[in-house]
Amino acid sequence: MIGALWRGASGMLAQQLAVDSLANDVANVNTTGYKQGRVEFADLIYRPVEEMGMPVNRIPEAATPPALGAGVRVAAMEKDFSQGSLIHTGDPLNLAVQGDGFFAVYSPGGEWFLTRDGNFHRDADGFLVNARGYYLDVPFSLPPEAENVTVSPDGTVTAVIDGMPQVLGNIDLYTVPNPSGLEGAGDNLFRETAASGQAAAGRPGTQGLGTIRSGYLEAANVDLAAALTRMIMAQRAYEVNARSVRLADEMWGLANSLRR
Repeated sequence: MIGALWRGASGMLAQQLAVDSLANDVANVNTTGYKQGRVEFADLIYRPVEEMGMPVNRIPEAATPPALGAGVRVAAMEKDFSQGSLIHTGDPLNLAVQGDGFFAVYSPGGEWFLTRDGNFHRDADGFLVNARGYYLDVPFSLPPEAENVTVSPDGTVTAVIDGMPQVLGNIDLYTVPNPSGLEGAGDNLFRETAASGQAAAGRPGTQGLGTIRSGYLEAANVDLAAALTRMIMAQRAYEVNARSVRLADEMWGLANSLRR
């Protein structure tokens, strides 16, 4: 009965984390470039069932002895990097990745990140920055006299300067061997980890990378209907586990009340 208490408690904790993850997805449904989470469960260690007394019929050595699991745990909480829908903004410096790949940005302190949030604008010095003032990792800036800035699907940035169109540079996209291994850093940013592997740069539209859509932003890939359905299922699973804990407690109380 004590084992039933711990097993039920492990189920309650696992479902609580699942609801927390789903609540975070729903909260970020309007966050540009947000990627929904995915919770993976795993059963805990199994131990043989040991019964008192000498068995009448011995179990053959080749047979698998009966075993009982110790509950459940959250094995992983990963990000789903499937494509979000593209929203037209009309601003040529609003960029969206259609396909695989990330933009690279770095903070004023020099820390480097990957992101799917392409909500960029030009700062006072002509650099492309996001809403937090992190710089897009490109080897050029926009001159003050640059007009009609455009970004082509392959990342080529052009602008009209003194009445003449000029190519200013190219925006690369980055990919990692295992995107699910990236560490979320907040502000729509991700850090490389040993699990994700090292990021590699490439020209958009080549090497399996997606293309850049100028004048668009990528919406969160959260499916509200599916998220709410999974939340209800997790809530029901939590209730069932709580009921198993209550039932085990009642059985334990009943056993303690027995008198000779």
